[in-house]
Amino acid sequence: MIQKRLQINVDSDGNIKAETLGIHGSKCLEYVSVLEDLLDAHSVESKFTADYTKNESEIVNDQGVSNES
Repeated sequence: MIQKRLQINVDSDGNIKAETLGIHGSKCLEYVSVLEDLLDAHSVESKFTADYTKNESEIVNDQGVSNES
């Protein structure tokens, strides 16, 4: 099973960069929203990674599991 994570980096100027890992589709936006609430901040820039558009069969195949009978 792929572990769902939120990777957060804070630079020396206090700028925050966050990336969701192992979270596919629009679910990643929920994590960003929670982070914004916790930090009392808002996103300045965002972009989707390849994980955003992956479907369930691609996720299974990434794990090395074949769905062939």
